[in-house]
Amino acid sequence: MEKNESVHKPSLAYRLKKAVVGTALIAFGATFEKVSKKDEVIIEELKDWEEGLVLSLGVLPFGPAISMKKKDGYVKYLGRGYKEDPSLKILFKNVDSAFLAFTGQMGNHTAFAQHRALVHGSLIDGIKANRVMGLVQTYLLPGIVLNKIFKRPPKYTFKQLLLKGYLYLTFPITFSMNMWK
Repeated sequence: MEKNESVHKPSLAYRLKKAVVGTALIAFGATFEKVSKKDEVIIEELKDWEEGLVLSLGVLPFGPAISMKKKDGYVKYLGRGYKEDPSLKILFKNVDSAFLAFTGQMGNHTAFAQHRALVHGSLIDGIKANRVMGLVQTYLLPGIVLNKIFKRPPKYTFKQLLLKGYLYLTFPITFSMNMWK
């Protein structure tokens, strides 16, 4: 009797989307850390977060994930994967949903409204994290994309515009330093 073992191999499109989402998560985590130290609005939002809260963003079922921790008033990017037993996980239901959110085709608030993401942990902390994720997203994405994904695109102060420019200029260095965490 001949064994017919068919092993499911994901399509090239799926593997590319997963790679893009993994890269975008690293960029998001690194940017979150930088912005949480410099933007007054985000610093104010983080005051409500419990010190030591570990937040993980990931994709179900086996997708990429990152972890971050609130430490000394800002968010520290811990690296890829689930680190330090996260107290809050925000999980996208599939790679396609995460791809839409992290490539600027959909805002994270829309992803939650369309039930494309789950919160594992305190719902209150999940709402706080979602609000700050939207703020971080405004620094990562260019203005033309923000006009499409937000009802009311953010109005930047001069200091915030300088910060966004600084983030864009230093992004290659920041990304390369955090890629191997």
